[in-house]
Amino acid sequence: MNILIIGNGFDLAHGLPTKYGDFLDFCERARRIYTYPEDVSLNAYKNDNIDNWDMNDDIKNVLLEAFDKRDCKKIFNDNGIYNLKVTTSNKYLNELYCHICENTWLEYFLKCRSSIGGNWIDFEAEISKVIQVLDEAIIVKKSGKELKEMLKEKHNILLDIHKASKGSMQRAFKDDTTLIDFAMFLNTELGRLTRALEIYIVELIGKIPVAEKNIDIENLNLDHVLSFNYFDTYERIYSKGKNVECDYIHGKADIGKNVNTSNLVLGIDEYLDDNKKDKELELLSFKKFYQRIYKSTGNKYLEWVDEIKDGYANYLKPHSLSGEIEYPGHMLYIFGHSLDITDQDVLKMFICNDNVQTKIFYYRKDQEDKTELGKLIRNLILIMGQEELIRRTGGVHKTIAFIPQTVV
Repeated sequence: MNILIIGNGFDLAHGLPTKYGDFLDFCERARRIYTYPEDVSLNAYKNDNIDNWDMNDDIKNVLLEAFDKRDCKKIFNDNGIYNLKVTTSNKYLNELYCHICENTWLEYFLKCRSSIGGNWIDFEAEISKVIQVLDEAIIVKKSGKELKEMLKEKHNILLDIHKASKGSMQRAFKDDTTLIDFAMFLNTELGRLTRALEIYIVELIGKIPVAEKNIDIENLNLDHVLSFNYFDTYERIYSKGKNVECDYIHGKADIGKNVNTSNLVLGIDEYLDDNKKDKELELLSFKKFYQRIYKSTGNKYLEWVDEIKDGYANYLKPHSLSGEIEYPGHMLYIFGHSLDITDQDVLKMFICNDNVQTKIFYYRKDQEDKTELGKLIRNLILIMGQEELIRRTGGVHKTIAFIPQTVV
């Protein structure tokens, strides 16, 4: 069995703007279509938002066309003041705007993005930081104490996320009940942002033509693909005429869904210790493992894991020594995944098997570059420990090899 695991680096290797910063930039510029005054010209919008933006031209043109064909109507209040209601001929862009208009998480990230990393794991880590502070605030209030007794840094995070909500819940910090209500409001806001991301992926990224196949991927003879991405890039480019089963562990983007039916997983990992994680469940809906179950995302990969483990267990039984059972060896390829500890539960299921040979492709800017290789080694230590990594990367029985991506 030959399996490929892919992360966001896979889409980036195909020239697709799938960094969270790309999405935030898009949202910021898309919102201005609906908020710029009616007398702003297309050239003015283009000069302010598009000309110096490092983004795919196809996506730029979608925004320019939407602005050019927008319909502006004045909705007057009783006092004679009017609000400008803007719609475009692009119904999915209109839906996207409904979800990002004054979205608390979008406001929060647009203000703090310069202080966090550029990867999706950094994005999720920032969400986790906010949720953990909220969790602590709930405990503080339950104990009868005041929030000002929290560390200043944590108290500032509470103020920042509340400010980003623009006062949607004025008394959010009154007691533990209102804090939980505010957390559920944030969960709804995260769902809205996730649906906006789904629209961006399908309607914008999905329309970008990929000019060339990746040499490293094209030469693989695969049976299964486990994708941590939301989009079907592999299927679009490589699976034609091949019988390759693809599983989307974090959900698959589908324009036919809506904010309530979308199955995309965008959340955080478990941060509570073993004594608390099965008891303190107020903020459970933010956690990825819960979302995977609740949204019924892909879990076919568990069957692949069972096949790997069961085959090896049968091989080790006494009757196999006679040669009746062939050695159940498997190949695992990893491309564009950071091997971050947040996905360790899934990664260990595949990598930590003695009958699995793992080849990890790492990105390099040029022939000499090993920056990403160093990060991957560090992350593997966090996942399996130094001794296990040393055992699996050396000697006659090694099971892990690092392969530099082909530099074109």
